[in-house]
Amino acid sequence: MKTIVTMTMNPAIDKSSSVDHVVAERKLYCKPPLFEPGGGGVNVSRAIKKLGGESMLLYPAGGLTGKRLQELLDKEGLNHRPFPIEGVNRESLVILEESTGQQYRFGMPGPELDNKE
Repeated sequence: MKTIVTMTMNPAIDKSSSVDHVVAERKLYCKPPLFEPGGGGVNVSRAIKKLGGESMLLYPAGGLTGKRLQELLDKEGLNHRPFPIEGVNRESLVILEESTGQQYRFGMPGPELDNKE
């Protein structure tokens, strides 16, 4: 079986949780969060694995978020090869409002890569 190479240039740690109601300007207490690796190539590699194939994921990794991303990919059993960067990988946040079933999605900017990276 051939290995498919995927590349994610702006991977993320996707953090999701839920609250009963979203209320502006109030402190909201969320349920325990779920952390997952995210990004286009990450999701393609996950799909390939679910279909019984093999992939090698290439991606930039920097900072504590980059280390956590590597741990999450290891936990999922994905073959991956990070390349080190000076910046810090991004995070995204999804909050489900349980009372309405609506999702609120917050995407943070990713690092800027320099020419050598």
